[in-house]
Amino acid sequence: MKKLLLVSLMIFLTSIAIAQEDSGGISPESGELLIEITSSPFGRDVSSSSSGTTLLNFGQFRARYFLTDALVPRLGVWFSIDDNKGGMSTPDVTQTVSQFMVTPGIEYHFLNENGFTSYAALDVIVTSRSVKQLSETDADIAGALPNPGEDVSSIITENNRSFSFDERGFFGIGAMGAVGADYHFSSRFYMGAEIGFYFVTGKSSDVEIDGTLYQSGIKYFEGGVKTSNSFRIGFKLL
Repeated sequence: MKKLLLVSLMIFLTSIAIAQEDSGGISPESGELLIEITSSPFGRDVSSSSSGTTLLNFGQFRARYFLTDALVPRLGVWFSIDDNKGGMSTPDVTQTVSQFMVTPGIEYHFLNENGFTSYAALDVIVTSRSVKQLSETDADIAGALPNPGEDVSSIITENNRSFSFDERGFFGIGAMGAVGADYHFSSRFYMGAEIGFYFVTGKSSDVEIDGTLYQSGIKYFEGGVKTSNSFRIGFKLL
C-alpha cells in the first residue's frame, strides 16, 4: 500500500511539472485516452475491504476514453494479493488471500468547456476473493480462514460453524451510479472528485477442509455510498 501511495505521489508531482509548462483550463477532446488513480481518506468500501490504514486509501487504476465530448467509456481495476496474511510467523502455515474488482462503465458529460467537466456515470461491478490456508501439521482449509491460532481439524467437529465474511471468499456482481467533476489544469493533467451509490449481490465461497466440502456458500447483498473513488488524479496518455 505504501508503494502505491509513493507511485501516486510521483505521478502527482510529475503532472504538476508538466502543467507548469502548459496553459491551463483545456477541456479533453474526442479520441483522448486518460489514465487516473482514485483514492479516498474515508476508508474502503466493503466490497474492496482492506485492513491497511493510510492517509489516502488506494481505490482503483482507471482508464477513460473520450469517444465523443459527451460519451466516455471507462474501465477500473483494483486487485490485492497477500501470500501470508497478517505477516504470520508460524513456519508451517501459509494463508493466501487474493482479491480483484473490475468495473467497466460509461460516463455522460453534461458540461465540457474551459477545462471543467461534469458527468454522471454507470458502472458494472465484478468482484471476487479467494482465500485458503495450507499447513504441514494441520488440515488445509479453502474458502474461509479459521480464527488466529485455531486448529482447523477442530472445526470438523462443529455442525454449523459461522465464519466472518471478512475471512471468507466470495464472488459478487452489481452496479454503481455516480456523479463527478474534473478540472483539467492543462492538456495533460487533471484532478477530480466522484461519489456514487452501489449494490453488490453474490455468494460466499464453499468451505472445504482437506478437499472435502464442509459448508456450502451463503448468498449475500450489500449496498451503500461508494467512497474509494472520492478523489482522482489523472493524466492524458494518448
